[in-house]
Amino acid sequence: MEFSKTGYQTLLETALDAGYRFIHFDNTLHLKQGKCCLLRHDVDVDIGAALEIAKVESVLGIRSTFFLMLRSPLYNLMGRSNSRIVQEIVHLGHRIGLHYDDGFCLDKRYSLEEWICLESRILEKMFGVEIKAVSFHQPSQAILSGKMKLNNYVNTYNKKELDGFYYVSDSNKVWKVENPYNIFQKELYSKVHLLIHPLWWIGDYNLPTEDVWEQMIVSNFYRSQKQLLETERAYGHAREITISKTSVCC
Repeated sequence: MEFSKTGYQTLLETALDAGYRFIHFDNTLHLKQGKCCLLRHDVDVDIGAALEIAKVESVLGIRSTFFLMLRSPLYNLMGRSNSRIVQEIVHLGHRIGLHYDDGFCLDKRYSLEEWICLESRILEKMFGVEIKAVSFHQPSQAILSGKMKLNNYVNTYNKKELDGFYYVSDSNKVWKVENPYNIFQKELYSKVHLLIHPLWWIGDYNLPTEDVWEQMIVSNFYRSQKQLLETERAYGHAREITISKTSVCC
């Protein structure tokens, strides 16, 4: 299956044709019989790619959850353009969750759950939503063990909370375990937890993963530059940006 916007639409249409309902993470405890899919997006790199995915889903009447990072090294949720994009995703009917960076702790003033609550409240205040689920970025082995329960949120890696859901991920454009197209077409599992990273489907599908990253980095730059051109007279004229690979680490 092609990693492209068209390929993604085909995947969703296959699920719909097979009778799968798309649900949210706080619905899992109240499920009755029937086929359903938890559709989740971990937004690691580019908010713009997330919006493109959100539009594809909206046209099909599908609502999903976009997990956003407050500590992303590549996008700033408080920047004007990115804030507007998140607002548009919410207006399309999608939910947002917290994509928490498990590999960094600012200090020991707060426990892990307290930091999660703090970041979640920031997202809630910024976008006028309620955060109901948390996805960990590059989760530690302790998280992957599936035993961590958060008191106020659904943990997407908690095996008890998501008991019975067959987990599928497109990490690095490689399907973990099984291609979801086959799962939906053949109705192999009645409950599916599908993780889709927007950049793999919006970037050029002919490119290797490193080059897709470069595309998204450039996209972030131009979106940020638009604000600079509008507000910072001293910035001057628009710049072109190119990326070259180097063995030198900064």
